[in-house]
Amino acid sequence: MSTPTGAQSGSGPGADGNGRTPRRRVQARAVDTKERILDAAAKVLIEEGFSAASTLHIQQVAGVSRGRLLHHFPSRAQLLSGAVNHLGVERMQQLFSDIEFPADPRERIEVAVAAMWDNTCEPYFWASMELWMGARTAGGDLRDALSKVEHQMGAFVRAQTDYLFGQTMTALPGYQHARELMLTSMRGARMAYSFNDRDSSTDAGLQHWQWLFESLLD
Repeated sequence: MSTPTGAQSGSGPGADGNGRTPRRRVQARAVDTKERILDAAAKVLIEEGFSAASTLHIQQVAGVSRGRLLHHFPSRAQLLSGAVNHLGVERMQQLFSDIEFPADPRERIEVAVAAMWDNTCEPYFWASMELWMGARTAGGDLRDALSKVEHQMGAFVRAQTDYLFGQTMTALPGYQHARELMLTSMRGARMAYSFNDRDSSTDAGLQHWQWLFESLLD
């Protein structure tokens, strides 16, 4: 017996070929538009800096209307802080998803430290630094928005760091202190590379950070 036209799964009145209703199509377009705006904002921050990251310029780079941009991001502060968070979470998940961890704790420390150091050379890091420096002299709206996002992003970075080091290391006394010291000093060390283009894989800090965690095993 043949199936009546329109009765197939995912079809029928109001549905497209993928089974999406008009409302779902609108929601999907809204998500696509929001991500396009966030990507454009991150691109401008990275390539042109904070001073160039006006909502008008980002709107042009994203190729969206003024109304659509303001619908998703009513203020510049929300847009820029959201862009950094979006890019950072997405990129860190990609970077760490395929890492193979050695069984030896000391070898895993080396892998974890190298991964976190490499993470600081990612575009999202420089976008964050652009935003941090902009917030220093900008109005309270940007500082407030950035403070909220950095709180969320900080928790995410710590969770990713714990994942890299593994349960054996994270359970050790002193681990959290060592983690915070590493994250803070890595950020500062990486800033020097903004004007000094050298091979960061030979940075002396790598040995210091590895020793810091290895000392917890002794």
